[in-house]
Amino acid sequence: MIRSSLLSRGEDPLRLLHHHLNVQMISPPPLNPTSLPATIDMKALSENNLPTHVIVLFPPRRPPVLIPIDADRYTHGFRAELVSPPSTRAAPYRSASNELRIALPLTSPLTIVPHPASLALLLLFGMGLETCQNDLAYRMLPASVVDEFPNAAAMAQVMSLSGDEEFDRRVQFNMGLWRNILGLGIKDTKIAELVRTAVGVTSEARKLRARG
Repeated sequence: MIRSSLLSRGEDPLRLLHHHLNVQMISPPPLNPTSLPATIDMKALSENNLPTHVIVLFPPRRPPVLIPIDADRYTHGFRAELVSPPSTRAAPYRSASNELRIALPLTSPLTIVPHPASLALLLLFGMGLETCQNDLAYRMLPASVVDEFPNAAAMAQVMSLSGDEEFDRRVQFNMGLWRNILGLGIKDTKIAELVRTAVGVTSEARKLRARG
């Protein structure tokens, strides 16, 4: 399988989401979920293809996560309402130091996100910013497992031989990604089927490990 994108080279999905939407990643400021500021200021890397919102997630026992999103792309790719498309887009401006910046509406998602850790990866594909399904497969499963595709039994057998830490991490991530797909209602059936296959492989591998 050909792997050539930034995602295939190990780029963090959240950082890559910022890259595609032309804003610089920032550390979350102190935020209170009950009293969010109306906007958050970010450095814009271009005057075009900018996000419409920044959503903030509050994972348990972890710092807040800021995720830029294009509401139009999201609505095109998902059924559940996460943010409302704006009547007008925020426009970038020049700061006093001549830096290109944009003040984006900051909002908590309107829909509950079951698994915050996999949301950025799902948004990359659901919003059409990444399109190579091989890259998604390699994020869910070890290369040795993907290389056995389409033999699901062989994939599960190889997966069952993973070390305990990696295996548990893959199971939790894949199940979380699948819950996000069900919760947000991705419209791309090929992506949904790919994730379903990965979940099936990890579930069967777990049974093989339980049998010893």
